[in-house]
Amino acid sequence: MNTTRRSSKLLAVAAASALVVAACGSDAEESTEVATDTSDTGETGGTEPMTTDGETMTTDGETMTTDGEAMTTDTTGGSGSAGGSGSFAYGNAQEFSNYNNNLGTSNSVKNTIVLNEVQPSPYNFAGPDGGLVLDEELMESVELTSEDPQTIEYVVNPDAAWSDGEPIDCDDFQLQYHANNGAYLQLDDAGEPVTDDSGTELFLFDLVGTTGYEDIDTVECSEDGKTITVTYGTAYADWQSLFDGMVPAHVIGSEAGVDDLLGAFEGDDRESIEAIAETYNTLYTVDPGTIDEATMLSGGPFALGSWEAGQSLTLVPNESYWGTPANGEVVFRYIAEEAQAQALANGEINAMDPQPTPDLLSTLEGTDGVTVENGSQYTWEHFDFNFLNETLQDPLVREAFVKCLPRQQMVDNLIVPLQPEAEVLNNRWVMPFEEGYEDTSGGEYDEVDIEGARALLQEAGQEGLELRIGWFDNGGNQRRTDQVALAVESCNQAGFNMVDAGSETFFDVELAAGDWDIAMFAWAGSPLKSGAIATYQPGSGNNVGSISIPELEPLLAELAGETDPDAQIELANEIDTILWENLATIPVFTFPGVAAYADDAENVIYNPSQNGLTFNASQWQIA
Repeated sequence: MNTTRRSSKLLAVAAASALVVAACGSDAEESTEVATDTSDTGETGGTEPMTTDGETMTTDGETMTTDGEAMTTDTTGGSGSAGGSGSFAYGNAQEFSNYNNNLGTSNSVKNTIVLNEVQPSPYNFAGPDGGLVLDEELMESVELTSEDPQTIEYVVNPDAAWSDGEPIDCDDFQLQYHANNGAYLQLDDAGEPVTDDSGTELFLFDLVGTTGYEDIDTVECSEDGKTITVTYGTAYADWQSLFDGMVPAHVIGSEAGVDDLLGAFEGDDRESIEAIAETYNTLYTVDPGTIDEATMLSGGPFALGSWEAGQSLTLVPNESYWGTPANGEVVFRYIAEEAQAQALANGEINAMDPQPTPDLLSTLEGTDGVTVENGSQYTWEHFDFNFLNETLQDPLVREAFVKCLPRQQMVDNLIVPLQPEAEVLNNRWVMPFEEGYEDTSGGEYDEVDIEGARALLQEAGQEGLELRIGWFDNGGNQRRTDQVALAVESCNQAGFNMVDAGSETFFDVELAAGDWDIAMFAWAGSPLKSGAIATYQPGSGNNVGSISIPELEPLLAELAGETDPDAQIELANEIDTILWENLATIPVFTFPGVAAYADDAENVIYNPSQNGLTFNASQWQIA
């Protein structure tokens, strides 16, 4: 029997870490926002607002209070029984690449979905609504103890430990704080800050962004290291999103040759801090198929088991885990999206959540023994300009491209067949399915204007200008192939010389190196509005296009500290209007989400956030 469900639940809680590149099509996507080709899971995401005055917000049976109480949700999916055994296979198109997903060069959904239950995070973006949920097995308690100054007390479970036996404690929180607060810059031999081609000072740690962490004044440890008191100099509304995906501080210290990691930071020991940063930035950048059990530790129900490059990665139950054990191993099978439906029908995989196409969705809905769920996602497709390209610093050239970009045709041809109510996205902060959505573009670029684009290009003296569209292309994502073809055909008519520069290494090589003119990918996020801030902050890892708009900076800071939901939305729309005026990045559409799984697969729950379907993979099992 085939079952199709429409998920209409959307979380009304605003919380998120940076967008993540969505790793789509055969992440951080996207990362925080996480760029996703679903990265981002770039920015690691934005979502609807959350109250911070201790009031309770409920949505579909879920509850979150912002005075430190936990938000709880039933993630068992109903029929699953604990303590099962066996192997569960999950199909995904993009291969895991880095154990440290906090890096600007690795922040991607393809890593998030593997590490969700490997690394410790006080809160996680959980389904079915994608909101933040307290990990009650990691944390004994989390409490907002003061509003002025904003102070949070974290108490870690006394039994919580890394898989090598070292406790999960304040050192891990301290490393996360110091690596992401932006206090340390690269210095040249003369002790002066190193800058990039745009003049932006470069951080010593390869970070996604400093949002939230830069607002912290102190992180204090109890004698046993299990109580961590975080005091903010400036209030940060989405504080629950911080300290996610922690890496083991004792491993970083040991590998860096620094015996006292915390002492190095407290004593401002530059030599030791540089060694820590070098290790933090590079230790987990490994060749595909490489797992170092001594450094890639587990702090959750799963551990990294085996990895066959280009084929599969297996998560195994963490035998040292102090909480509810995983039901069995989960195998990530790396299969092009166009082949996943057949793999599910053949029993090669038990679950999948690909970027859907009309043909794929039709195949899934016609397959016996498969349940299909559809819903909205906090993931959005966009085209980015590389502002390090001097030609693209000319607003006439950027506007010419936007005028010839056939966004409506892309939506009509590729998205409407999946989601009839789909529309062109004209906001980067508030999604069309969220309250407060506005078309902040004024509708100026809704229709293609070839003649107008040609006139602008001529005015700029750039007729025949070659522009390379960089994107993740492994031959397995027909929708993206079609998007690029439509853009090339339309903009060539306006006088551009558009080049399809798709590459299978785009996220790991070209995007990070700035070797592109226009990038096409998606950010995977959440309901949190703060998640998108790093995408537009100079110097942050998520700011892949080197965007710099000085008038945005005070508004971004104001948004980070704003606790009133209506005021958050108003600020987000004001910021987005400025982004349109500067044509900094061009949104196209939000992703229609689909999850499909075998009828005998238990506890698989649709999740619209950057954490994806695997947020509760430890509970998956076959009936």
